[in-house]
Amino acid sequence: MKPYYSDNRGRYATGESYDWFYKFEDEEDYQIFTSLDGLWTYDIVEDGIELLRYNGNEIHIHVPEMVDNKKVVSLDSTFDGFYELKSAVIPEGVVSIIGAFYGCEGLEEVTLPEGVKDLTYAFNSCFSLKYIKIPNSVEDFSQAFGGTAIEHFEFPQGTKIIDSCFSGSEYLRSVVIPKTVISCDEAFADCEVLERVELEDGICELSDYAFFHCPALKELKIPESVKKLGKMAVGIMEDREYDKTHMAFKIKGHNIVSFFQIIGAQGSQAEQYAKINKISFVNESKEIKLY
Repeated sequence: MKPYYSDNRGRYATGESYDWFYKFEDEEDYQIFTSLDGLWTYDIVEDGIELLRYNGNEIHIHVPEMVDNKKVVSLDSTFDGFYELKSAVIPEGVVSIIGAFYGCEGLEEVTLPEGVKDLTYAFNSCFSLKYIKIPNSVEDFSQAFGGTAIEHFEFPQGTKIIDSCFSGSEYLRSVVIPKTVISCDEAFADCEVLERVELEDGICELSDYAFFHCPALKELKIPESVKKLGKMAVGIMEDREYDKTHMAFKIKGHNIVSFFQIIGAQGSQAEQYAKINKISFVNESKEIKLY
């Protein structure tokens, strides 16, 4: 199956016309361009060009540094829905990769450049992606890896935003989160096999639903530096019952994850969270308190 319509333009199975781009939905006056070789659709941005769509059908791609003698600085939905794509190399100079590989179900290998900062939605629903090397420059991982097959992940120092990064992952088992993270809303919600989490001392907040419904996570050591724990941030899961008639889960309520405990400093915000939510707490001297 070829990934593009017979005129070699536009993505298949999306119901979209070649000239429709979500980022211009609310704009009446905008310009897009097709490269001289016909392979790329792009728009002009401040420091160069942004690739909006790949119009070829090669399944191993080296994205060029220059298109029509213009520097490529960002990708936005460029390969979105290209199911057969197997590998991609992104050149130096690209700083933003927003939704570029969303839904690339066959993608197995990606090489990212040093200097890239934004991976929002970049690899969401890339079901075949098991590993990716991340440059230290990346700051925003919002929605980046939901639906991938990644099992172990360590965010680089300098990471700031990981909202919904692995939300709903069926494979993620361990993660390391640096002190630089400032927002993690629903970052690992519904990661049902997640069992090991390392929070670096210095992190200040666990946002709403950060580790909500993670039944395999039996303990979390929370540094004293954490001054805020959001709503159902950790240790709480949904009581779900499968409804065969509607082929969906019914939510019956919320429970504490079985045998879950928080490890932290006595008098810390972590202890206060445990007390409010009736979660077992172990202070640094290993004295167990049951709330």
